Amino acid sequence: MTEKQKPPRVMIVDDTPQNIQVLGTTLRRENYQIYVAQNGLQALGMMNEILPDLILLDVMMPELDGFETCKRLKAEERTRHIPVIFLTAKAETNDIVHGFELGAVDYVTKPFNATELLIRVRTQLELKSSRDEIERISNERKALVHILCHDLANPMSTMISILNMQDFFATFDEMRELLLSAVENGLNVIQLVREMQALDEHRLNLESLNLLSMVTESERLLQARFQDKQVALHINIPNDIQVQVERTSFVNSVINNLLTNALKFSYPNTEVNLTAEVTNAHKVILRIQDFGIGMSEKLVSGLFDVHKTTSRRGTEGEQGTGFGMPLVQKFVEAYGGEIEVTSSSEKEHPKQHGTVISLHLLRSE
Repeated sequence: MTEKQKPPRVMIVDDTPQNIQVLGTTLRRENYQIYVAQNGLQALGMMNEILPDLILLDVMMPELDGFETCKRLKAEERTRHIPVIFLTAKAETNDIVHGFELGAVDYVTKPFNATELLIRVRTQLELKSSRDEIERISNERKALVHILCHDLANPMSTMISILNMQDFFATFDEMRELLLSAVENGLNVIQLVREMQALDEHRLNLESLNLLSMVTESERLLQARFQDKQVALHINIPNDIQVQVERTSFVNSVINNLLTNALKFSYPNTEVNLTAEVTNAHKVILRIQDFGIGMSEKLVSGLFDVHKTTSRRGTEGEQGTGFGMPLVQKFVEAYGGEIEVTSSSEKEHPKQHGTVISLHLLRSE
């Protein structure tokens, strides 16, 4: 079951077992996933394990009342966007106003009407879903800007490097092919923005393409940067492997991003290896391995979450946006493939560290 198909998560925070039982029975009829906390402190502690989509919060509780619990929830970045509905017998205007001032989205008085409660819960869950979708679209737009700024830099850097090296070429014809390739890739990135829109509309055009040819194209775009950092790039891919992908996005956003990351987190005088193997009649695994600083398990677990994107500096201070890996995953899954990451951090494994990215792609003839 995907994230979108999962039932909404509703947390009930109440110190009265009878109230919990009635609320739970009412909400389960709507197929909501129910979590229960018997006081505010317990609810706050549970946020480390589960982030609910909505919280039904009693006001009158010992140790930590609902108002203070709500205040603490809204003070934390991870929980501030969770809608809170107060449930209480306190119906005075001042209490209601105070609850809204603390960030609550609604206020239901006890004893509550089950139908009214369900309508209020459903309304707030729909509003949250809409906000989440708006945030997703916003992150997609940021990713598009990232593509234009980051991926266009690769062909432009290639052209600058070639022009700066013109003394090494006997004739302009020797530069011409490389320059044309770089310009074409720049134009392809612009086309990639259109492909991203098509991806949102499920209209990405997949083709049977040669894997080695596309990897070599990416290598040519990035070879000057690998040379500058003195990182060796080794490619060991059979020439007869065909995969089902969309060329522009695969070269400019998938392979370029993965190679750029491998380079970014590698030390000078090390290497990055690309290998591929056919696992069965329908699958191919492409692996990108570096021997750089690696990642902790926590960092790997949030690598594809757009809400947790973090930009780490490379071994020589290189910067990034943090949007690259979520974008890579989106394209790979659009091809019908999967992406897998294994990594050992330098801090935890000082003698053997680095990262392996495995792309499981559909094979084609």
